[in-house]
Amino acid sequence: MLAPFASIFSAFALLHCALASPTGPTPDKTINKRAVTPVLSAASQVATASDPYWNRDSCTSVRVQYREFWTCRDSAGSGGEFYSSTASWSDFNNGPLITNGQLYLYGDDHGEYFKNQADECGPTAGICGNNTRYAIWPDSPPLPVAGSNNAVKLYTWIKKSCLNQSTLAPLTQNPATSLYRSDYSPANQGTNKTLPPVTLVNENFWPANSIPYGDYGWAISPDGKTAYLYGQLSNGTANQGAALARVPIGSIEDKSQYSYYNNGGWSSTAPSITSTSARIANAGTMGQGTFYYSSFFSSYLWIGADSINLGSGFYVATAPAPEGPWTSPTLFYNGTNGNAGLGAYSQQAHPGLTSSNGGGNDIYLTFSKNDNDANGNVQTSHPLIHAIWK
Repeated sequence: MLAPFASIFSAFALLHCALASPTGPTPDKTINKRAVTPVLSAASQVATASDPYWNRDSCTSVRVQYREFWTCRDSAGSGGEFYSSTASWSDFNNGPLITNGQLYLYGDDHGEYFKNQADECGPTAGICGNNTRYAIWPDSPPLPVAGSNNAVKLYTWIKKSCLNQSTLAPLTQNPATSLYRSDYSPANQGTNKTLPPVTLVNENFWPANSIPYGDYGWAISPDGKTAYLYGQLSNGTANQGAALARVPIGSIEDKSQYSYYNNGGWSSTAPSITSTSARIANAGTMGQGTFYYSSFFSSYLWIGADSINLGSGFYVATAPAPEGPWTSPTLFYNGTNGNAGLGAYSQQAHPGLTSSNGGGNDIYLTFSKNDNDANGNVQTSHPLIHAIWK
């Protein structure tokens, strides 16, 4: 059972915690250059995404072959385990397979998924014993890269956030960002509970005091050839906002293949984390959310929370290209807040749960909801909402 501090700590820390010649991939040319404002036709909670064994915080997901792959933050097991992250599968039936009001998440790896390294106070969920903790929490879902024989590489960028457990303040304002790769093989993980094994590609893929591209979110171009990665500019400054990098989809691990959007164009030189010229207006609110390309709208979408405020409101912004211009995020749905802890937070969209893998007129949403159980302990659930656009 997840102790109250774990759920609250996880979410509250999130709340705190000249034109260059074009380089890299060819810009998208198939996108309809128009502003789009999605209009909601209907939305309702259809299930709760849950694993009976785990009480989890802040879950993301992505389609892998014929199943959905989930990664979550702080997770407390029925056997007394407590980990910084866990992972699961869920099944489809022309959409999420819902049974008795539940979308069941399952997996047999009852252990920490993105493991804390030795210099991150591993393997104790990052708890250092000196009133500090390394919170190795995924902010966005794994980015899938298809390989041969239906294998899939799943890439996740995670900031090496070190926090004061008493004040919940970050001890390092702009920490380094690690790149992890999960390797899915149909022969090994295609038909059972086994989860894709994780490799730490580079613990300092984005060094400290550099933009953590990919940690805030990502989108894949309609032709599947280019990954666009979003990262937050320096927190606590007037420059706060999102910046953008791009890389050929098959070169995620090769930093020499990256290019960066700055001063209205693409460059092989990464901008500073405090660069005002790298900020892309309205590319998210800086609250947690999800980027993806929608063929229904012929646009890139961002769906997420209202800045860093608590609540269960979902906002949407769109753009004809990853670099914008983005429309101002607008509220389109309000969930029901919980009655304990932080109530509600960590809004996410799940394109992979739709029958069109995000290409149709609907989207699934989740958020983290805190409620007291019969014993007064905070339990975190994940309402699953099905939204349909007009």
